[in-house]
Amino acid sequence: MTTRAANELSRRGFLNAAAAAVGLTVAGQALAACGAGGGAPTAGTPRRGGTLTVATGGAKGSDTLDPMLLNSIPVSYMARVLYDQLADFSNDMKYHLQMAEAIESNAAGDEWTIRVKQDIEFHNGKTLDADDVLFTFQRTFSLPGAVTVGKFKAFVDLNGFTKLDQRTLRMKLLRPSATFPTALASPFKIVPVGFDPRNPVGTGPFKYKSFTPNRQWVCERFANYWNADGPSQPSATPAPAGLGAKPYLDELVVNVINDDSARINALVTGQVDAINLLQYAQIPTIEQHRELKLLESRTGAWTGIYMNMQQPPFDDVRVRQALRLAIDREQALTACLSGHGVVANDLPEPFAAGYPASLVRKRDLDRARALLKEAGRDGVEVELVTGPVSTEAVSMCTVLANNAAEIGMKVTVRQVDTATLFGPNFHHWPFSVDKWPPQGDFLTLMALTDLSDTTTLTHPGGADLGELRGLYEQAQASIDENRRAELTRKMYEIQYERGGWIIPFFANVENAHNVRTAGWPEQDFPGRTFGNGRFEQVYRTD
Repeated sequence: MTTRAANELSRRGFLNAAAAAVGLTVAGQALAACGAGGGAPTAGTPRRGGTLTVATGGAKGSDTLDPMLLNSIPVSYMARVLYDQLADFSNDMKYHLQMAEAIESNAAGDEWTIRVKQDIEFHNGKTLDADDVLFTFQRTFSLPGAVTVGKFKAFVDLNGFTKLDQRTLRMKLLRPSATFPTALASPFKIVPVGFDPRNPVGTGPFKYKSFTPNRQWVCERFANYWNADGPSQPSATPAPAGLGAKPYLDELVVNVINDDSARINALVTGQVDAINLLQYAQIPTIEQHRELKLLESRTGAWTGIYMNMQQPPFDDVRVRQALRLAIDREQALTACLSGHGVVANDLPEPFAAGYPASLVRKRDLDRARALLKEAGRDGVEVELVTGPVSTEAVSMCTVLANNAAEIGMKVTVRQVDTATLFGPNFHHWPFSVDKWPPQGDFLTLMALTDLSDTTTLTHPGGADLGELRGLYEQAQASIDENRRAELTRKMYEIQYERGGWIIPFFANVENAHNVRTAGWPEQDFPGRTFGNGRFEQVYRTD
């Protein structure tokens, strides 16, 4: 198996699955990525330089610039600004190589060779080489709390690395892994040997200037950015040819404003140039101001309600299916997103090869009541722990609670802060919520959730877990993409029939910016906000 910079991975059925899962229309209307004013002329003459000031929500006091501790929305896109990857997904979730010149496997898929491109420079002047890739893997496995380790721990052997030359590393895996290339892209930020998160150094378009947790990030243009002349993501206002190499801005300032009302007020009054996490009820405010533009994109990101399958009453599949049949997905889409999204059917990763778009969950209260009665759980009371993991999380749980009452199940919604939600109980709540960006393929997501021994949320067991693991291992060992997609579909079917996730919809991502800025990407399928953090292609027009 070979992955080369000149070719994207084959993604048979990608377009059909994406269209069916995420939808090309919302409420019968074509979804305009740039909302009000999309495609309209910019307010002034495009220019290089200047400072872009944005306001972000979703920040935490525990935020960090360590790319292996991605624990919030702003940390995720700031990691994209400062660091880069061997491979990546474009804003429409198509896989491609980034800093890797080639990622190749043997016929069995248990030995992979990575060759990095020449002359890629870190912010401190060091040239990227094979030692940095090895160091990044070692740090991933040794750093407590590293969120990236789950992508690799099942098959990466830290004793199986061989340095072939200055730019080439060979890895002998513990077992075959057909998804190794996509695991490198979801995300896996490369850092230099000796990396110190107190003075972070990467290869991204901007370099570190200052950082105060839960208050402000400041980054400045990196003049020797390796991909300065590379292709940009599609935009309604692409940079003119005369603007030069990316990034076009001199400085990026990110101010933390977690309060939704204060954040939009900062945009309206001109204190900032752009904001993320726009509330759906605030969209009319943006549309009323001619100097503001809505930046909206459909996504594969999802907020899910998960049921711990090892704890009662969710250890009974009939209870799990009853709740899935009870929730009114159209009502949830309207109440939680004002229609800005598309109905989902409890299955994540809508862009993955093998995604079964034909599996649709219709609401059926009679069947739900019957299942609950068969399980002997009619009238059962449960607590649903939720928090502000997304703009829609709390309202989505409220909708489910109201729907559950219609089948004779009492769901009490308990709202907590993010520190409590993601605290020691996070992987042990019987009934709770979590938000996920798409990982690029279902197998990678499964490795991080249902098949993980340490970070599992739904805790499948017994025959369910055994069957899922068996299919997962077969898929990882197959270098035939069609065969792997077939096995993935079977895993999806198990999740659909017996799984522990309730995923009512895929929510659009809503951002806004003033007309003094342009170049914003039209698409953000990963749903990480600010056009998936592609600030290098944004420029000023004032």
